[in-house]
Amino acid sequence: MDKENTQKKGQSRKRTEKDHSEMHWKSYNPIRMNRRNVNQNIGEKQGTISKLFKGSFIKPLGFFLVGTVAIAVFIFACINIGKHFKKLRSEVAATKAGETAENDETVKLGDELEETVIAESVHPEKEIKELEVIGGNGELIGFSFPDQYSKKWILLKKYFEDTMTSAGYKTEFRYASATAMDDHPEEKEDSGMPDPVSQQISDIRELAEDGSKIIFVAPVDVASDELGDLLNEVKNNGTYVIALDHVPMNTSGVNYLFGYDDYHVGETIGKYVVEKLELESASAKDPKTVEIFTGDITDDTLLFLYPGLMETLFPYIDNGSLIVGSGQLELEQVSVADSSEEAAYERMRTMMDQVYRSKNLDAVICTEDVIAGGVSRAVTESVLQGIYGGGMPIITGDGCDDAALDRILQGTQSMSILHEPKEYAYRGTELTDAIIHGGAVDVIDSEMYQNGKFVVPACELKPVWVNAENYEEIIVKRGYLLTSVLLD
Repeated sequence: MDKENTQKKGQSRKRTEKDHSEMHWKSYNPIRMNRRNVNQNIGEKQGTISKLFKGSFIKPLGFFLVGTVAIAVFIFACINIGKHFKKLRSEVAATKAGETAENDETVKLGDELEETVIAESVHPEKEIKELEVIGGNGELIGFSFPDQYSKKWILLKKYFEDTMTSAGYKTEFRYASATAMDDHPEEKEDSGMPDPVSQQISDIRELAEDGSKIIFVAPVDVASDELGDLLNEVKNNGTYVIALDHVPMNTSGVNYLFGYDDYHVGETIGKYVVEKLELESASAKDPKTVEIFTGDITDDTLLFLYPGLMETLFPYIDNGSLIVGSGQLELEQVSVADSSEEAAYERMRTMMDQVYRSKNLDAVICTEDVIAGGVSRAVTESVLQGIYGGGMPIITGDGCDDAALDRILQGTQSMSILHEPKEYAYRGTELTDAIIHGGAVDVIDSEMYQNGKFVVPACELKPVWVNAENYEEIIVKRGYLLTSVLLD
């Protein structure tokens, strides 16, 4: 007997759903009958049953058969209901799992240390096979990075390794520090481990001894005489030395500067401010107001970055359309001790209290994301506490670290410079291939980078800024949100 016939014999039941998981049953009678019809039907049924079960042996048998059928029907109905409920629960679970997979960008590791792994990016679209390379024959290419836990160096390691290997080259990576360079420096001093500069010198020497044809060096300290002397020795022994991003000073031991060089990073930050403040149309009658925050004055990268920034801004400062509200313009005044977020916060809080209680601040130019973090916090607190009543200023940065990307989405930081990892890998592989095969090297600048010994030829990558307007295109679509998950 099927389910439909069963429902007609007994009281019909209708199942309704509540909150996708809780089920209840609601009784109903689809046929309305008056009292006379009901009594008549009952009487007829009683007479029929009485005749049927008049015999003593037939009556128990009839009850047995009816009971058996009722039990069978009940079991059949329960099975069908169970199957339907199981199917419904599976569909709901699958839907929730799909939504979770789409929405979750990270895997929480509880109390364990969160490591970083790189999600496959979809940009640039150029395939490795389309690179302008002849290809290697297993030549060893060495890399000396400051540390192995910072997001930038993990990204570069992955992309350089994949691209170089696909082009026919072997790679070897060494790291000057076992932890991120900006994490608890006071603890590292007491750990008994070699200081990062000494470790980098040892790493580069070993890479050269291992037979590296080219060594890419991201210098821990561009002013280190010991590092400069070693680079000179390595270069003289026939190994090409390529400096990543920053130029080692007072040494002839570098063949090329490669990457997002300091001067053009500073220039790009300055151009962003010029564009967003519309300084081309501003005037001395209604000037824009800015403040400037750089890294520690002992950081020799400022020798190129600060000129790149200020040469972009000086025309507007000179004509009066751009003013520095605090009057602090010299490098000694704008640099932040130890590039500390807390020191940047304290300096900005003091400015908000002493300079900007009654006037507007249009932009705060920060040359590092960590500094931008302290400035952003100080400005936000000043607004909430009623100290500052002006508009939220433009706040710049450099590096696109995770905290900076969060602030860009929240509107408490305006932009940051992205150092595109795949561009490093693709252009770096092409540079490597040109050197190995004696091809022409694409030198962009052969005049800028005087390091005290000679002018280092630069093979530069073009800096790209990230803000709220291009965030989805550059960060989301290129895969750089998916970088904080457990490393397999």
